Parts: sequence; C-alpha cells; structure tokens
Amino acid sequence: MLKNIIGAAVAMVMAIAPTVSAQTKPWELFLDSTSSAACDVINANNAELVLISATNQLAIVSGTDVTLEDTLVDADGFVFFEGEPVGAIGFATDGDDLRSIWWMSLTGTVVDVDGFTGEPTQTNKFPTDFVDVPCDACEFWDNPAACVVEEPKPPVKVNLCGTDVAIPIGLTAAGLATLSFVRSRRRGISTSQEASPQPIDG
Repeated sequence: MLKNIIGAAVAMVMAIAPTVSAQTKPWELFLDSTSSAACDVINANNAELVLISATNQLAIVSGTDVTLEDTLVDADGFVFFEGEPVGAIGFATDGDDLRSIWWMSLTGTVVDVDGFTGEPTQTNKFPTDFVDVPCDACEFWDNPAACVVEEPKPPVKVNLCGTDVAIPIGLTAAGLATLSFVRSRRRGISTSQEASPQPIDG
C-alpha cells in the first residue's frame, strides 16, 4: 500500500531539479522543469523552509531559523522523518496560478510542520488554497549577509605592445615578462558567477 501512496507524490517530484551552481547561499535553489520558475522557499501549511545544501536537512526560516535535525531529503525529493518516508518536495501551482515549491504528504496534501521536532502531519489543503506564496528565502533568512551579492572587481589592464591586457591585481613584475610570451594564446582572464536544482546545489 505504501508503494501506491508514494506513487501519488512521484509526479510532483519529477518537476523539480536543484540547480548546479556556484551560489554561496547555504540552501538549495530549485528550477521548475515545466516552467521558468526558480525558487528556494519550501512552503508548508504553517511554515516556510529551505533545504540546507551541506546536510540535506530542512530548516524552518519563518521566525527564528531552526534546522530540523530529524529530517532528510533524498536526491529524488522525498522527505524522511526519523528515517521514515513522510512526503516529498516539489513544484505545484498555487492559488495565484504561479509555480511554487511545496512540502506535500504522501497523499498529496500540504503538510503542517511541528516547529520543534519537524514532524509533519497531513492537512486537507492543497497548493491552490494558498495565495501570495513566497519564493525567495532571503526574505526570511536571519543572517542577511548570506544574500549579499558582491560585485566583481574590474581587472587591472596593462599595455603590452600596443594591446591592453587584463591581468590579476596581484600579478608581479616577473609575471609580466612571462605574460608577454603567452599573450597570443591567452588574451585575458574572465570570471563567471552563480547559477542553480534536480534537487539542489549550492
């Protein structure tokens, strides 16, 4: 019977994929495989949560941030409490006809979460019963520094043989001599930043 119940949650889980990215936030960012939605808040009936990247545990972020030590989310999005399957997280359409992430019971309803233990209980509610659903965890996280985006510093440029070449700020004079020999193969140094789940990377 459990196998049949779990089957009800599979369709929802299939629509979620964690982003593989260089993001520095300690929680996962998820992409919806059926839309352009990208969210990191996991919604329950009475709480907002995130998935901590380092431990795959859920943490309540509405109110004081609390990691739910007895929870675990596997690579397929299924949620376990004290080792037992209790539901799944995934995208669903909410009452505003927008895609958002939900912690659902194995029977497909939105769960209620005990704020101390993390134990979920079933409700009779569905994502379509909720409006103004949050998507950005930075609105809730206690430490705002986690959400600060640092602008990259512009590279220092030197003129070699009439050509401006970007170099790292700490490059020494000795290194400049070497750079002149490899200029034809390496014109400059570029940097790239962040991106984001099938569940989630950080």
